[in-house]
Amino acid sequence: MPARNPTRPRPGSEPHVPCMELTDGEARYLLALRDLNHTGAPPSQAAVARKVGVSHPTALEMIRRLRALDLVAADRLTLTANGTSAALVLTSRRHAAHVLAHEVLGLDEEQSAAEAETLATSLSPVLARRLVAWRTRKE
Repeated sequence: MPARNPTRPRPGSEPHVPCMELTDGEARYLLALRDLNHTGAPPSQAAVARKVGVSHPTALEMIRRLRALDLVAADRLTLTANGTSAALVLTSRRHAAHVLAHEVLGLDEEQSAAEAETLATSLSPVLARRLVAWRTRKE
């Protein structure tokens, strides 16, 4: 992924970090938070750590980073509008990567899901856009 180059914030607004400027780790946490928040109540830090496969202190540090980027709410583990927007883009990438791995490359469901998770957070913006466009044409 390219180095982060946040866009200049407007006076009085929070900085906005486009999805394609997130690190792989930040993107993984956004996907995890989006998935965990679908159950209704905001998840615990322990649940986030388990989902991402890291220690509690590591999860806390990343959550602090995401809050500083205005991607996670300050008072609970929910996505802000910016975080939701980025997570939706990542989810679209993940779905397209899953279709590619499963239907085109013939990986089983479990392998496809694992590969899609990795690809969604590590694709270049150009390849990600092309992959999503391919999946959209396919459906």
